[in-house]
Formats: sequence, structure tokens, C-alpha cells
Amino acid sequence: MNRSLMVLAACCITMPAIAQSFQIKGKLGRLQSPAKVYIGYTYDGKSVYDSTYLDNGNFSFDRPVSYPTNIMLTVSRDGEAQTFFNAKDIAHLYVEPGSIVWLTSDESIANFESNGSQAQDDYKVYEKFMTDAEEKLTLLTAESSNTLQNDVSEKGLAAKSQYMEHFRAAMDYRKLKMKEFIQQHPDMYISLDILEEYAGAFINHVDVEPLFRTLNDKTKTSIKGKLYLKKIEVAKQTAIGAVAPEFSQKAADGSKVALSSFKGKVVLLNFWASWSATSRIENQELKQIVKNYNAKDLVVINVSLDERKEEWEKALAEDRMTGYNVSDLKFLRNEVAELYNVTAIPQNVLIDASGKIIARNVKGSQLTEKLAGILGK
Repeated sequence: MNRSLMVLAACCITMPAIAQSFQIKGKLGRLQSPAKVYIGYTYDGKSVYDSTYLDNGNFSFDRPVSYPTNIMLTVSRDGEAQTFFNAKDIAHLYVEPGSIVWLTSDESIANFESNGSQAQDDYKVYEKFMTDAEEKLTLLTAESSNTLQNDVSEKGLAAKSQYMEHFRAAMDYRKLKMKEFIQQHPDMYISLDILEEYAGAFINHVDVEPLFRTLNDKTKTSIKGKLYLKKIEVAKQTAIGAVAPEFSQKAADGSKVALSSFKGKVVLLNFWASWSATSRIENQELKQIVKNYNAKDLVVINVSLDERKEEWEKALAEDRMTGYNVSDLKFLRNEVAELYNVTAIPQNVLIDASGKIIARNVKGSQLTEKLAGILGK
């Protein structure tokens, strides 16, 4: 949830952006070697991952970036290799080309204070603006521990459905606040990062493109700005109103399922995976929503982004999925997912009887209302 801002060094405006180094000079209590600080970020489309030893709490990094970039830092007290997936003591920090950032903390890097980066200062403004929205999500943590257990009884399913409605409402409020921040701070470079998160895994160009156009020219013409505009253009190909792309993919039993086989019917594409807890919950919710419709009215095609067949089939048996189940077992490179510009799950695509996309990512009560409006009941 961390974004970025950039102040480029003076240069001829006709020249492309040139990478410059940023420096971090840090102090973490009195930690000594073999304790290490690990750094991770993306530069020029590639992942950068490195580390340095601590000397009486002191450490430094000198690395290249092309625009304001959010980096992650974590500490390994025993010097053993640390990943950002399992680390608990993590700091997110914005750096800029040419910046010298001073970072201080106790032995927990998550408690850091810093100066020297305008992007980080701007992000602090954003964090303050989002306080109430983040608190709403934090309050849901306790509720989730009581509702996300493997309880498929009628009471358990009702609790899951209620939790998901609360979660979606909190996320909708968070998105509203993000949109307000972008509109109020178009000159901050971090607003581009916030917009990218606001748009989510699928870009609704009708909503997102006007927000992108409000950003200042320096941001829009930056390397990242140009790349994001290309993403907006790609999203238009499978946006609401577009003709749903044809596909054919294998079911678990080896048979082929083709979208064209259901011409004249309403089709819901449900993108999920056995390893996604949220999509597993939504599968149970979806079963309750579509149970009043038969195959003559509504076809559900569950597209799994699994990689291991045994895990996929195990989840199918446990969840008792409604409709057709397909997968090419290519994980996030699933061909149907790529065709529909799906880069994260759970997602869905609703296709009307004429073969046009009429909705994307409608869930819970919104999906219920949408289907009732099209099919009745």
C-alpha cells in the first residue's frame, strides 16, 4: 500500500530519464554483525535483492533508480538470508534518484523515522489521510479469525458471506478515500502509485483514465506514467461493452470447454485457485448466489490458476464447485486469464447472451442484484 514521488535532477527535457543512485544511511540501535539489513525493490523491470552487515547499528546502501520507488527493508539478526514473504520486521520507504535518505530506528526497523526523500514525506501525508479507512480494515482482522475457518454448515456459510460483505464495504470506502487523495494531490508523483493500487488487478478505464489525465505532465510523461497508460489501453480490449474473447480449455476429466458452446446464454467466468483463501470463500458464496438458476439460464465456468493438478482436484472435491471447471495448469500464466487480462484472483467476468462483457468483478449482493436484473429471481 506504499506509493512513490519523483523529483528529477535538472536535465534537458528532450532527453530520456537517466537512472541515478539513491543513498540510504541508517542507524538501528547497536546491532552488530552477523546481523544484516536486506533491501528489495524493482528497477528496470527486474527485482533487486541485496544485503549489508550492521556495524554498531550502522548500515548504508547506494543503488540506482529511474524514478521515485518504494523499497522494502528488513533485518536478519543472525545474518541468515531473509525473504520479504515471511519477514515480520519490515520497513517500506520511498527513495528518489539522487536522494540521500537518513533512517533511524531502534532495533526494529519497522519503527523507523527518515528524512531526505520528498516522496516519503508525501507518502506520510497520504498515510494520515487514509487513517480511518485503514482502521476499518484493521477491525475486520478479529472478525476474520472467527469466520474464515473451514465451516461449510449453513451457519458457517452465512458468517462467511456476512464477513465478505463487511470486507467489501471497507475496501470500497478505502478506494473512495484513495480516489479523493488523487483528485486533491495531482501534483504528487505518489498519486500515480496510488492510482495503480486504486485500479486494482483489472483497470476500469472509464473510471481510471480520467484520474490519470488529472496528474501533472511530468508524472504522465515519466517512464512509469507511459507504461501505465499502455496498461489502460490494454484494459479497454476486455472492458465492459467489449465482445468476450473466445477460448477453449481442458476440464479436469480431459474434455474441452469452449465459450462458444454457450452462445445465447449468460456466462459467468470465475477466476480462482486452490491456494487462494479468499477465492475459496467466494466459491462457497457463489454457490449460494447461483443455486436458483439452471444451466438453461446461467453457465458458470470456473477457471483455475492452479499449477498442480492434484491440488486443483482436491479443492474441486472439497468446494463442490458449481458449473464447469477448467485449467491449463499454467499458474498465473493461464491462457484464459491472460486473454481476459486477469493478473490476480479472485476475479470474475459476466457475459450476456449476445457475447458481450457486461460486468467485471461484481461480488456478493451486487452479483445477486445483477443476475436478478438480467435473469429474474
